[in-house]
Amino acid sequence: MDFLLSYLSSHSLELVTVFVSLLWLYLEYKASIWLWPVGIILPILWIPIAWKAHLYGMLSINIYYLITSIWGWIAWLRRGSQAGEEEVPITDIPRKTLLYTLLITFALYYPLIRLSVYLPEWRIPWADALLTLSSVIGMIWMARKWRQHWLCWIVANAAGVISLLSAQDYLSTFVYAVNFVTAFFGFYKWTRLMKRDQA
Repeated sequence: MDFLLSYLSSHSLELVTVFVSLLWLYLEYKASIWLWPVGIILPILWIPIAWKAHLYGMLSINIYYLITSIWGWIAWLRRGSQAGEEEVPITDIPRKTLLYTLLITFALYYPLIRLSVYLPEWRIPWADALLTLSSVIGMIWMARKWRQHWLCWIVANAAGVISLLSAQDYLSTFVYAVNFVTAFFGFYKWTRLMKRDQA
């Protein structure tokens, strides 16, 4: 018991990040516009964690999350008001966009991993690069409110679990593991919401 209390007290930032991450995940699952303001706070918490763990892909993706959370919030508000709705409807990604995205992702993956030559302390570059690219795509797709963004989260969170386990950051690993499982349910939930809205 003393070990647990000692661990939790020495990882207070990670503990706060766990709770904010779970709140963000709940709001995303519900397709609530309020995920975006929470999404502005969340990367501010993750950035020092990623820096300490030498996970540079995760670090850069959280800087990106901070920016795209502001953009996503504005996009959902703007698109919803243009459609005369309170919030943007969930849709599928256009096939051509999906094809282009996959081609660009495959083209960027290897060069991103090669950066590890210049960053020898970078932990598990292949997983961290996969996390980074999947997360970039996932945020763009989520801002567009395409239900397939959940598939990006499945890949990103699996890679995040591997990366954070290598850094022995078990609280953050827990968050990514919960996100991984929830992404399957999220995809199913958004599919149901999309079909309901289209009916």
